[in-house]
Amino acid sequence: MAPGGSPADSGIGQQRLGEERSIEEQPNDEAQATQPAAADGRAPVPPPYAPRHGGLTRPCRPQAGPLPPSPVPTGAPPAPPPAAADGRTGWGWGLSLAGLLVGFGPEALLYAVALGVGTSTSAGKVTLGSAVALVIGSVIIYGWQTLAAWYFSLRIAGRRLALWGFTTPNKAFFWTIPVALAFVYLVSFLHDLVVHPKQQAIISEFPRTAAGIVLFVILAVFMAPLFEEIFFRGFLFRGFSSSWGWVAGAFVSAAIFGLAHLQLDVFVPLFALGLALAWVYKRTGSLWTCIAFHALFNALSVLAWALR
Repeated sequence: MAPGGSPADSGIGQQRLGEERSIEEQPNDEAQATQPAAADGRAPVPPPYAPRHGGLTRPCRPQAGPLPPSPVPTGAPPAPPPAAADGRTGWGWGLSLAGLLVGFGPEALLYAVALGVGTSTSAGKVTLGSAVALVIGSVIIYGWQTLAAWYFSLRIAGRRLALWGFTTPNKAFFWTIPVALAFVYLVSFLHDLVVHPKQQAIISEFPRTAAGIVLFVILAVFMAPLFEEIFFRGFLFRGFSSSWGWVAGAFVSAAIFGLAHLQLDVFVPLFALGLALAWVYKRTGSLWTCIAFHALFNALSVLAWALR
């Protein structure tokens, strides 16, 4: 245009400058070129990967190297498998024996002292006050035994009542209780034909009045099944069977259950009851079944006593 060629030279120089720009700066222009396409409603095309030293463009491959460490889970540790999954617990026969000595040691010591000095272990005169005192004393004893069972089991293995068996029973709940009850009554009937035992001493500790029957029901139908099943089946049977198998655990815990009632002439029926309760617990996987069976057995005994 002008003889000096300034405008023309300027245009040619700008064109050359555009061609000489490094290829690393081109993706910015290409990204800007894709914006109108996005405005038309079409998805923008991503720019190609540009090599640093020219050449064909191709996707970059990830660099080889060690994998990043897996994230460490935070919060509470994962829950252990259900207690009845494999029959094992966090305590064995040693802790069960220690809990037995601690739980029944004071009661056995007092009983031995009473026998040694010639004091009767039963109340001389049955009154409502003596029955109330018996219930209160039973609450203290049961509480101490449950504390001993907790100290040597759940405190160590995990503070979950499911380890004692407080889980939902399976469908065997509906037929194991009648079968076990029939077995216990059969053994008791055969035992009575041979031994002719006295009635359990605790039955004579309650007056035959409405208040006496209510107290007897509270102790025999509600308190005893709950606390005794926690200690003898949830704690002792589980610990012994974890070390020796469920059959040996059932026999040992049933023998201790029979001896704990401190009346040898009814040991055999109580031993049979302990075996039946251990079998029910093993078959249904729930301590609730044992509590229900024990409560039913005691309720029938209280009813027979009240109607006599």
